Amino acid sequence: MTDVVSAAVFLLCWLGYGQIAKWVAGRRPSLMSAVKSFRQTWIERLSERENHTADATLLSNLLRGALFFASTTVLILGGLVALLGTAPKIAEVISQFPYATPTEPRLAEFKALILILVYVYAFFKFTWSAWQYNVLSILVGAMPGPTQNPNIRIAYAEAGARVAALAGESYNNGIRAYYFSIPVMAWFIDPLLFLVATAAVTLVIYRREFYSPILNALQSVHP
Repeated sequence: MTDVVSAAVFLLCWLGYGQIAKWVAGRRPSLMSAVKSFRQTWIERLSERENHTADATLLSNLLRGALFFASTTVLILGGLVALLGTAPKIAEVISQFPYATPTEPRLAEFKALILILVYVYAFFKFTWSAWQYNVLSILVGAMPGPTQNPNIRIAYAEAGARVAALAGESYNNGIRAYYFSIPVMAWFIDPLLFLVATAAVTLVIYRREFYSPILNALQSVHP
């Protein structure tokens, strides 16, 4: 029963956090909304410049970050798939730890499967983020010059800002999946530890998004 309750709370926190964060962000500043404002400013200024060399370097760094996590996730998934076949044995070893709770073989396999699904989700988010940054690179390449029709230039800038925001959101969702994989690892030790770890990770993410020093720093420049 404890496993069921802990798993339900985990799914609620992981899958529901994004929606709750958007709702809270509509009422108070958040790190994502602050970064979104800077993305908007960046693309607007980009559209006013003829030379986009520096912007191309920034886009390359963003794309490289998404691809790094995507490739890392593939390696993690390879290890987890190998773990799936030996999950009962690993659970048996972990049960020898102090305060660890013994786990049924099928439940151990289920825990490993949940962990795999978390990283599969992260992989899809990181690869989608990388693809969106590729699209943004194309938009930057097609961006009209500062002497072109202002309406067309504004339309390109707005489209670029939306694509940049979507790419950043996908990247953030992938990082969040990494955070929420930690409680699932704790589940192999004890379901109560799984529950506590889920609450702790959710609190850490919430604090970083709405009460972190970096948010205060960004607000001092772009309130």
